[in-house]
Amino acid sequence: MSCCPPNVARTLAQLATYVATVSDDGVQLLQYVTGQVRAELAGGTVRLEIATRYPADGVVAVTVVEAPDRPWDLTLRVPVWAEGATVEDGGRVARAQGPGHVVSNLAAGDVVVLRLPLTPRWTYPDPRIDAVRGTVAVERGPLVLCAESVDLPDGVDLETLCVDPMLPPRPDGDGALVEATSVAFAEPDGAPYGPLPVPSAVRSVECRLVPYHRWANRGPSTMRVWLPRG
Repeated sequence: MSCCPPNVARTLAQLATYVATVSDDGVQLLQYVTGQVRAELAGGTVRLEIATRYPADGVVAVTVVEAPDRPWDLTLRVPVWAEGATVEDGGRVARAQGPGHVVSNLAAGDVVVLRLPLTPRWTYPDPRIDAVRGTVAVERGPLVLCAESVDLPDGVDLETLCVDPMLPPRPDGDGALVEATSVAFAEPDGAPYGPLPVPSAVRSVECRLVPYHRWANRGPSTMRVWLPRG
């Protein structure tokens, strides 16, 4: 039996438990999706409406539709990568404090806006991991990006790409652009091991990265998440 369809069904059935949790004195938003949250607190009922396009953008608007008369807290999850995130509450803008930013004393009609920065960023592996030592990846918000062969110029092989982490990735829709170098080598004579290979061609290219979950939707291709550092 295939594992993926049952896992998708299980995830959808349990989605509410991933989106929010409840304590006696508040509601904790853990995942950001458009929808409604209703919770019974010790002091009464809370109803929230959440509007967002996350992770397409980083704006999450939470409207308090109903709130108890007693004080209660709304806790917003701020991911560890979201440096510079802000929370707007009643016209006041504050730097979001992760991992749980708490907004208190909300009443019906109040709107809280969380803004998460989605600037593409380099991500480095632990150097003790042999398989990806000397490489780097790019993330945009919660999404991992990848290089796909269909986005490369003619004559450039994905296996020959190296990137320079000193040059920051640039936004490109829901992906990113990185400066890369394509280094080609002559075909080896005999054994694949021997003297240091001499490059036969070096070419600077602009490499487009797309969300990993979308790869292989444009025909046969090769893909790479971890890119060697040049």
